[in-house]
Amino acid sequence: MTTIIKSPPIKGNHLKQAHIVVLCEDRTNAHKIRKTFEPTGYGLKLFHSNHRLLTWLSQHPADLVLINANDAAHTPEKISQIRNRFPLMPILLVANGCDRHILERSIQAGANHFVGDISEPKQVAAVIDRLLQFRLEHLRYVKVLPHMKTTLQLELPSQLELLGGTVYYLTEELFKHGLISLEQINVKIALVEALTNAMEHGNKFDPNKKVFIRAEFDAEKATFDIRDEGEGFDFEHLPDPTQKEFLYRPRGRGVYMMRQFMDEVIFHPPGNRVTLIKRRAVKEALPRPYPWERRSI
Repeated sequence: MTTIIKSPPIKGNHLKQAHIVVLCEDRTNAHKIRKTFEPTGYGLKLFHSNHRLLTWLSQHPADLVLINANDAAHTPEKISQIRNRFPLMPILLVANGCDRHILERSIQAGANHFVGDISEPKQVAAVIDRLLQFRLEHLRYVKVLPHMKTTLQLELPSQLELLGGTVYYLTEELFKHGLISLEQINVKIALVEALTNAMEHGNKFDPNKKVFIRAEFDAEKATFDIRDEGEGFDFEHLPDPTQKEFLYRPRGRGVYMMRQFMDEVIFHPPGNRVTLIKRRAVKEALPRPYPWERRSI
């Protein structure tokens, strides 16, 4: 399904001019919601069908979607449909009458927050304002991102216990720059293999020898330059681990896996330095600067 990312202009009094789209299939509850929001000053658009709501959102800007969980069994599915189409859209769930299982599934599907009911307009407005602040923060980040370049340099002793933290740190930057999606998380495997090779085969796990990493990130690609202090190896005549005679060997797949998950893998003579390049695969990739945004949807 096509992902739609809208970045509305950021205005000074944006919160009080917010436009809220409401999904409520029960017309009686819809009337209550309209009455509740009258004192808040928000613009309100009510829908009784998720299909109509999605169609409208694809053509009009909005700041937040509020979903009333009166049709509890199908609420997570509806939230997932909205989240997949509009990744930046804050979603607030009204969980009145919703059991714990449906509530948990709704949050996992993409709801950002929930309220028990809407009988207290001030409390509901406070939650909405908080969600809108998060969205504005993200939109400001997205606006500056095309102009941002990040360079990281690390010097690691050859100790495997440092591997996990290093790969996490580098992967975070890929997410922050919007270079990979959740489906491309396996790029971590390429980084693990490259760093393990440098520590194990290059430096022989000698703690006095270091692995040098220089990583550069911009709006289009990430480049990882990894060098060890070993003597190198013959990178031009590596056996193919997919061939039958090598298929069941426990080792020898590292370089192959690096090439599967990176766009370019370049070895430099004498073989103790490798450059990995990961390009942005999709122009509409969503920058995700916060770890809590990176949940499976």
